[in-house]
Amino acid sequence: MSTFKLANSYLSSGIYNSIIDKNHFLCQLDALFDWDDLAMPLWDLAKNEHGGRPRNNPVVLLKMIFLSFLFDTSDMDTEFYSTTNLYCKYFLRLPIDEKAPDASCLSRFRNDVLKIKGASFFISLFNQVLIQAQDRGIVFGTIHAIDSTHTIANVNTFNDRKNQDSEGKPRDPDASWGTKKTEIRKTVDGKKVKVPIHFHGYKTHLTGETDHGLIMGIHSTPGATADIDGWDVLVHRVLSEEQRKTIDVLLADKAGGCPVWINLLEKYDGILTAFSLPENMLENGEHKKKWQAYQADEGRKAFKKKRYIIERINADLKNNHSLRRCRYLGKIKYNFQATMAAIAHNVKLMARIMTGVRFRAI
Repeated sequence: MSTFKLANSYLSSGIYNSIIDKNHFLCQLDALFDWDDLAMPLWDLAKNEHGGRPRNNPVVLLKMIFLSFLFDTSDMDTEFYSTTNLYCKYFLRLPIDEKAPDASCLSRFRNDVLKIKGASFFISLFNQVLIQAQDRGIVFGTIHAIDSTHTIANVNTFNDRKNQDSEGKPRDPDASWGTKKTEIRKTVDGKKVKVPIHFHGYKTHLTGETDHGLIMGIHSTPGATADIDGWDVLVHRVLSEEQRKTIDVLLADKAGGCPVWINLLEKYDGILTAFSLPENMLENGEHKKKWQAYQADEGRKAFKKKRYIIERINADLKNNHSLRRCRYLGKIKYNFQATMAAIAHNVKLMARIMTGVRFRAI
């Protein structure tokens, strides 16, 4: 039974019912998912140590955290919109004359969840959203694409003093240098050379089904982690055996071009792979003919045409849901940030799939 109802006072219900459009994205979003159930594990954090009613409803606070990633807003902006925007208030189920919890309350609640429940709560939240969507009729695709995207740490790497705390230690010791891509550049004498482009921060490794573009699994690491190492942990440790069995085909770029990993996926996991292969696999070694045939296989070529979906997912996470730069310091909070960005991406798509209503920015 729901523990949190929209205030039914004459003032609130009269204004909401006469002004809002029930087909608005946030109205549909409130009805599609059981937010009370999603927030149920957080009720013990809202207890008032002096007894009586909880100081703040965890359903409201969890929804506010979600809104901050859905709209890519700071805590202060989230507080402002949650108080002044009619549709945000309706989504939060606040009485029309009541202010939303302030930014400091939201920050304390987030820190309490991470400290007491851990980042694992948000991974569980991610999976629960997928389960609820499936229960409501969304059928997930069996062709998945896997990829990694980088996020720049919230530090100034060009100024040693600004990159240190009061004790002279790095502000974000969990972040590390990684390579995001390699560019072809010309030297002074006109010779073309490969130049690695580095970043300082973290990586998010994710797999998405290609029918709808929904993220099905997510794993975060420091930036120095090789893509294939992050992918192996994602597929074989983060995803359950049942989740792996739902993958018929896995798509990847050249970073996954490892004979051992491809054989592991195909022979032991029963997953057909359609990877782009690096030149050394195609031109060197005693098995090069086997890999040339793999690359030329028409069936795999057809599947690879769907790999662009994962690039589109990455772009949405970076451009619309705050994954371009770290909001916080430390690996635990980055795990939280990446997971909430993935939830925002998924919920946005799920609402469109189930209702046809598209996301609208505030």
